Amino acid sequence: MAKIQDKNLRYSLLKHYVYFMFKWAYRKVEYYGKENIPQDGAIIYAPNHTNTLMDALAILAIDSRPKIFVARADVFKHPTALKFLTFLKMLPINRKRDGVGNLAKNEDVNNIVVDALQDKVPFCILPEGTHRAMHSLMPLQKGLFRIALQANDTFGSRMPVYIVPVGIEFGHFFRYRSSLLVQIGKPIHVTQFIAQHPDLAVPEQINALRNELAGRLKELILHIPDDAHYNAAFALAQVCGHKNSLIDRFKTAKEAINRLADVTETQPLFDTAEDLSRQRHRLGIGMESVLHPHIGWSVAGKILLLLAGFPLFIASSVATSPISLLAAWLCAKFEDPAFHNTLRCMIASALAPVLSLLTGLVFGMVFSWVWGVVAALLLFPSFLFLHEYLRWFRLLISHIKWLLHRDLYRQFNQIKNFKR
Repeated sequence: MAKIQDKNLRYSLLKHYVYFMFKWAYRKVEYYGKENIPQDGAIIYAPNHTNTLMDALAILAIDSRPKIFVARADVFKHPTALKFLTFLKMLPINRKRDGVGNLAKNEDVNNIVVDALQDKVPFCILPEGTHRAMHSLMPLQKGLFRIALQANDTFGSRMPVYIVPVGIEFGHFFRYRSSLLVQIGKPIHVTQFIAQHPDLAVPEQINALRNELAGRLKELILHIPDDAHYNAAFALAQVCGHKNSLIDRFKTAKEAINRLADVTETQPLFDTAEDLSRQRHRLGIGMESVLHPHIGWSVAGKILLLLAGFPLFIASSVATSPISLLAAWLCAKFEDPAFHNTLRCMIASALAPVLSLLTGLVFGMVFSWVWGVVAALLLFPSFLFLHEYLRWFRLLISHIKWLLHRDLYRQFNQIKNFKR
């Protein structure tokens, strides 16, 4: 009988295409810590969960190895969905909200996962159990640790079991063509931990491993634990973390968040940051405008770029309109904006090859096969140009609004002094 971890040519071909389309969905992608991935045992990836399917794709794109995933069980109910998701190496997992009686079904899934781990096929589970588009970490669920302990009981004497924490940071949770930073942390050697703590009962083992993983994940993400002052703390982190490199941006923002606990009389600082954040969002002013050192020159440059690129923008808009229109229509159906990037990526992945082929055929029939090939190849970069053009336009409007609202400078300067 075929196993979910068995090699599949169709899956391998699709996986490479998904890699390409996933990284195409972001303007800037940086991966760090790949040297921390163990080579001598079973790997369980444990990332934070903020952006629905995009989190799983960030794990898939770590390297070329196939990986097993779990997703909530209700999406597997339709036979077609079950077949397709199984092809994608995804398994159904039941949660308490699905009914306590359904939790027993997870035992079969756990057995399949342990069997895959024994074949050294990595497994990924999102330990928070649900997503939240915030720079924080929710309580970790026990399912991951039960699987890790079961795997260790099954083959730990022959091959070690590792839990690998992964921090995923998006430049913008909901915006297509934003940025992505993935940091792979030091693995938790589950087999070694169990050997060193033979007297701990299973619940105690789970709690100890859970606390260790939570601590390591918090170091890999911009963790803001205080929901009451979240917006203010994030605004301060953005001011301090505006660097060219995503990893440098993360490090300086992380230092700012950690330093907040040591700052005396933080409430006035929080109030100022909260008010500036609220007014910025109300006016549609981005942090890139607030922190730009030469905003006047940037406005002039954006105007020239928009004027020069307008004909290509029109052509790109028309050529890729089926993707844009369908994405806009489907996104309007989902109240949770965390699904929007996932939808845009899936729609672009599905329709871009079809549009490319159709465009090539039309140009080939009207002109020549050479023009057909050129037109087909240009469809992909034209979609990128469309989103880059829209970003220039968005930045121009944001820059102009920031120049017009100089009254906000006083608040910004108060916040800016915090990083000194």
